[in-house]
Amino acid sequence: MTTAPPSLQAAQAPAPAAAYRATPTQNLVTIALAWWLLGGLFLDGWAHNNLGESLETFFTPWHAVFYSGFLSVAGWCLYLASRGWRMGRRGLAAFPDGYSLAALGVPLFGLGGLGDLTWHTVFGIEVGIEALLSPTHLLLFAGGSLIAASPLNAAWQSPTGRRAPLPLRWAAVLSATSLLAFTAFMRMYMWGLLSVPQGLGWVQTRGELSAVLLTALMLAAPVLLLLRRFALPFGAITVMYTLTNLGMALMLAPGDWRLPAVALGCGLLADVLCVLLRPSPSRVWAFRAFAVLLPLAVWVPYLGGAVRLGLSNLSLELWLGVAVMTGLGGLALSALVLPPALPVAALEDEG
Repeated sequence: MTTAPPSLQAAQAPAPAAAYRATPTQNLVTIALAWWLLGGLFLDGWAHNNLGESLETFFTPWHAVFYSGFLSVAGWCLYLASRGWRMGRRGLAAFPDGYSLAALGVPLFGLGGLGDLTWHTVFGIEVGIEALLSPTHLLLFAGGSLIAASPLNAAWQSPTGRRAPLPLRWAAVLSATSLLAFTAFMRMYMWGLLSVPQGLGWVQTRGELSAVLLTALMLAAPVLLLLRRFALPFGAITVMYTLTNLGMALMLAPGDWRLPAVALGCGLLADVLCVLLRPSPSRVWAFRAFAVLLPLAVWVPYLGGAVRLGLSNLSLELWLGVAVMTGLGGLALSALVLPPALPVAALEDEG
């Protein structure tokens, strides 16, 4: 039996599928629609915090905003997939590169929505922390987070360097902001920057300081992750921190603008530090130093300012020590985001 010559075999081999990447405009549309969903989530959170005892039905105005946001972003992602289908791509490959997360998030969210309707019909409306931790709500959070993360995943996979085009880097920043906001919402009972009704200076007891340490990690993680892949544009951290804490303030303490103002100032300070240190995987010492200073830029002004204004009774040793602990937590987090390189001998053992 004869075989075709190599040149003919190469000619007969199927051509590799062309890359299918979302354009910067398409990524921004995804982000905008995800923020529609996220806005409905925060509106629903406001209703549960302020009207929890009077909620008696699944069919509320805030649920309408929440689920219409989902239908919009889901329809948009399926539209993007239909374009890939017409290009001959099948399965998850029909979605733009990086949007496989949305392909998983859309049905997961839909399943959570159907479960949420059934749950509320059978068991009624949850009140307090139960509304955050019910199984169907956790499905909704997981599905929404996967959808919101798709532009970040797409930007991460793009064949560009750290100084990618600005629209791509901003898409990554805004997508990461969505994830930070989802995370803050899901852990509002442990959000160390805000609590009702005390507002800005709510940190009063030692037991509450654990919330500060957890919040410090949640704020630092997305920034350090982005810095591993991209050179952040100036203002990126300010946008992430201000938008997230604005949503938290509007939900938990409407009319109190102190928290967004503090977040704005701390974000600007962190952006300046980022410009001065230029942290990157090739400048490990700068990456580690920034990981320490990033939480300090938030918690020294916040805790120290609260004490200075008489809004907290923490001693100097306590609030300053906690601030230092947030910096050490940032350092530990940086070791996970950017771990030390393995020696060659360790890699050879794997072989």
